[in-house]
Amino acid sequence: MAESNRNTKAGTAGGTEIDVDLLQPAHQGSRTVTLSANYTISYPPGYPSPPGMTGCAAANLYYPRTLTNGSQITLATAEANALIAAGKAA
Repeated sequence: MAESNRNTKAGTAGGTEIDVDLLQPAHQGSRTVTLSANYTISYPPGYPSPPGMTGCAAANLYYPRTLTNGSQITLATAEANALIAAGKAA
């Protein structure tokens, strides 16, 4: 039997847990969103780094970290979609 989803807690935004299905095809792409709540990222070991937070331009590659309300960030599409569905980003 094929696995249909693998929800993983990516963080908490405005008190709401943000769960991401890592098996979604949407996880492959990226999407830029603007946060409407503080977002504390707490990726588990092995979780892929967001496209906007890799390389030498990233100020801090360690988690957890909190991104403030109003920040514009680029994430994997599935994570961005989860934030939008929770009403914590646009």
